[in-house]
Amino acid sequence: MRILVVYTTRYGTTEKAAELAKRLFEDREHKVDVSRVEEDPSPIGYDLVILGAPVYRDGPHWDLMRWVEGHKGELEEVPKAFFLVAMHLAGSVFMGKLHGGIAYAQPLIEAFEVPPFYGTLIGGEIDPDKLSDEDRRKMVRFYAVLGEKLEKKSLFSEKDVEAFVRRVLLYYDWFGKHFRRGEVEKAKSFDFMEKVRELERLTG
Repeated sequence: MRILVVYTTRYGTTEKAAELAKRLFEDREHKVDVSRVEEDPSPIGYDLVILGAPVYRDGPHWDLMRWVEGHKGELEEVPKAFFLVAMHLAGSVFMGKLHGGIAYAQPLIEAFEVPPFYGTLIGGEIDPDKLSDEDRRKMVRFYAVLGEKLEKKSLFSEKDVEAFVRRVLLYYDWFGKHFRRGEVEKAKSFDFMEKVRELERLTG
């Protein structure tokens, strides 16, 4: 399978996740190209596109969203999965509305007629000394809302990236390969619980 990993990064964590994902896909004998959105890669000719971005302003970084908008027609023709890098993984309800967690992905999901077939959050890293002045001010406010102080912290885990790669390949085989324009109807007949029962029979 030929895979394109497209990402944007601010302070390097998303890039680290993208490069690790590339190595893990290649370990499973897939051909992988990794490109930053600034290189404006074309998704044409790939079997799978992986989208990666840090979370800013309660959604995927705008550079990734601009690339998606610029290639939207092409991306509807290829199965997609994504990972977002964030510091607020669990999410919460604030003033009666859902914030954080996987809700960060909503703009990316809604950008497509045929949405990504799988996506997840990966823990980020933060070092106040490396932040721009503007980002530091924003993060101080963000942590104040959580009742916490801004401090150096890492939630990044290679195991989370490994789990993402495993699930992407598993779900691609099960139903994700049909998540492209003109084929997505085929995925609607997929029976998740039957697949679970089948796996149980095979494993014991």
